[in-house]
Amino acid sequence: MPEETGHARVELVIRLRELRREGLTGKQVTQRHLATALRVSTPLVSSWENLSGEAIPPEERLRDYARFFATDRSLAGDGPRLLADEELTGDEEEKRRRLIDELIGLRERALTPGPGAVGRLGGRFWHFPEGRRITIIANPLSDKKLENIEYASPWHPNYVESLRNGDMDSTVELVGHIRAENPGSEVRYMTFDRVSADHLTGHLVILGGADTFVVPKVPEGEAHQLSPLSWLIRRLGLPLATRLPRGRNDEYDTEFVVLVGEEGTPSLRGAEEEIYRPTFIRRTREGSGERLLVRGQPQLEYDVALLVRRPNPVNTAVSLTICSGIFSRGTYGAVRATTDAQLRASNEQWIAQNLGLEDFWLLLQVPVYQTPTGGVTLTPDLRRPFTRLRSS
Repeated sequence: MPEETGHARVELVIRLRELRREGLTGKQVTQRHLATALRVSTPLVSSWENLSGEAIPPEERLRDYARFFATDRSLAGDGPRLLADEELTGDEEEKRRRLIDELIGLRERALTPGPGAVGRLGGRFWHFPEGRRITIIANPLSDKKLENIEYASPWHPNYVESLRNGDMDSTVELVGHIRAENPGSEVRYMTFDRVSADHLTGHLVILGGADTFVVPKVPEGEAHQLSPLSWLIRRLGLPLATRLPRGRNDEYDTEFVVLVGEEGTPSLRGAEEEIYRPTFIRRTREGSGERLLVRGQPQLEYDVALLVRRPNPVNTAVSLTICSGIFSRGTYGAVRATTDAQLRASNEQWIAQNLGLEDFWLLLQVPVYQTPTGGVTLTPDLRRPFTRLRSS
């Protein structure tokens, strides 16, 4: 932790200790009291008051602190509790607001690193220094695909909600990496169909759902638009879309379409189209003819994936990141391009030098290595020109 950030954390720790030790109307407030009211463990509260540690309470917990210490009645009755808004008097509500501003201000200082700061793992791409909530939103499997998976039924005693996540490999990879880079931040994940308005105002990461990328220039009837996040995606101004050509297989034949203007650069007003499709292994050595089938499935050689970083249209102070392939292989490859321990540093460096880390989009190829036991998704190397298809 940088020296200036460490000093700011000490200030927050000292203030939290002061609030607790001052008590409420002469009543001592213990760490156990706070833990009970905040519904967390006593060791967790202790870690927030540890001068030699690095734990920093989430913003929501500091709001709870403010509510607890805004009124002496937090210790009245059967045990410690947080009063509801309607229970607070005018003076108590004013004190609560002052404490919120003070405590969250201290937290923001503690989490704001100096110039060029990196995450705990040394990366910048998945480091969010201001400590805001990070929400990962993945693509849900359709009800049709879930109907034969016994434990995917919420009525089953062995219900496993994660079975609904069509990009669970990418979710697991990314949740672990982001938490490691940002140990002081709250990281949530859910599927598209569980999203509410409250989830959209922090840092967002969208996994999969390539069918949301629809632009007006794509002919009506050829584009499919299924995700409830399409409203958000369309406000990014991306000059590309996905399209299922009329009469083609909706499982295997979706393609990316990039609109290109007169100068040959991508543009929302472009009249020309560039098509980017996944590559399948063919039955002949020349790479032509029908797709090779193994156990009834075509064998993917390269998926096409989209990697995007833009300001969040709902809250431009935070970011929106998209990792989305035509297939889940592409989504996973786009994630691994920025998390793989062997390639993430060089890939991040390429993005920073050629596109910038804060506002860009990139179409890339994700290689899939076919083995006797099935395909293995490989991490794309962005330094290789063949890997890069189109970019902003």
